[in-house]
Amino acid sequence: MTEKGASRDRLIERIQELEIRLEESNQLVNAIKSGEVDAFAINNNSNAESEIFTLQSGDHAFRVLIEEIGEGALNVTEEGIISFANPHLIKLFNKSRDKIVGNSLFEFIHPDSREKFRHMFRNALKGQAKGEVFLRVGDEKRPALVSMTSLQPKLSTIGIIMTDLTDFKNKEKLILQYQQNLKLKNKELSTTNKELASFVYIASHDLQEPLRKIQTFISRLEDKETSNLSSRGEDYFQRITQAATRMQNLIEDLLDYSRASNENKVYVKTDMNEIVNEVLNDLHVLIEKAGAEIEVGELCEAEVIPFQFKQLILNLVSNSLKFTVPGRKPRITIESKIYSERPNGLRKLPKKDNYCHLVISDNGVGFSQKYSDKLFELFQRLHSRDEYEGTGIGLAIVKKIVENHHGMVSAEGKLGEGATFNIWFPTN
Repeated sequence: MTEKGASRDRLIERIQELEIRLEESNQLVNAIKSGEVDAFAINNNSNAESEIFTLQSGDHAFRVLIEEIGEGALNVTEEGIISFANPHLIKLFNKSRDKIVGNSLFEFIHPDSREKFRHMFRNALKGQAKGEVFLRVGDEKRPALVSMTSLQPKLSTIGIIMTDLTDFKNKEKLILQYQQNLKLKNKELSTTNKELASFVYIASHDLQEPLRKIQTFISRLEDKETSNLSSRGEDYFQRITQAATRMQNLIEDLLDYSRASNENKVYVKTDMNEIVNEVLNDLHVLIEKAGAEIEVGELCEAEVIPFQFKQLILNLVSNSLKFTVPGRKPRITIESKIYSERPNGLRKLPKKDNYCHLVISDNGVGFSQKYSDKLFELFQRLHSRDEYEGTGIGLAIVKKIVENHHGMVSAEGKLGEGATFNIWFPTN
């Protein structure tokens, strides 16, 4: 082959090579236009040509994410110069892009946080750093959470995410203010309740002295003067006696309620069977008079305030003996069960290891279920005094005692068939 022929072949080969590169360039340009590839150019000082770097579709999606994310995102050099800032960061600093990119990030850190931020930045150069700092946004001092990660060795920059905490801090401050106000109100309420309990105790105690005098003179009149009274006078006398007795019962119940609210709470591990036996002994005469049948199961042991739980059992059993159906033999059942987990539907109970479910039921007059909550209110009665005696305080005392033991009480009833009281409380 002649020299001329060889040169011609090399020229054809070069032309074919250029055609291939041109085709590749056209494909790249079309891909960039369609969004399949992101690209940027970097000038090389030693060469007039620019090197083109491309990012494939996955990286392009990540770039879009960074642009659209609702957090401030930026890249900075190892000297702290901002090389990239997403739209959210520009909005956060309230400046144009050219006032941010190319400037030192330290200019945007409030003087109060610069020393802390420098320490975080030095740590980020070695890996990662995260913390709260104050940004300088105009004349404002704005709190922000800053997360920094070194992008070496792939890129000699640090990637930073900034989260504006202004709204969060304002809400946190508002919640703290609400909590402080609530704490103050609770303290005031506690003081008021103590004062009220003390007032009830003192008033009830002071009322007993004049009442005792009234009862003493009633007793003397009954012994010596009843024969001199007319039938109407005797009727009036009986009404006075009954009213004085009701007053005595009311004062005693108020004192019991006050003690349940105001006494020092000392919890002692106690066998519930022992407390029930004490109550049944105290009510022995009433039980025999009513001809009641009482069934007591094996009851739980628990840390309780013994005299308060005795009062609780006494009130409930007394009610069962009082609210009976004429001609029906009273039957009262007392039983309990231990649960190792907090029962469903009783989330108000504190989290403890074990719970006692104490159940006291009877076959008395019962009540309509719609009154189940009203039963435990102070001075609430479902029956008139002519039907059944009482002050309307007994079940309020029961509820207060259960609350003192961090428990819950509920009542189930059916008119003419009886009532069941469910008491839940932690055993320790």
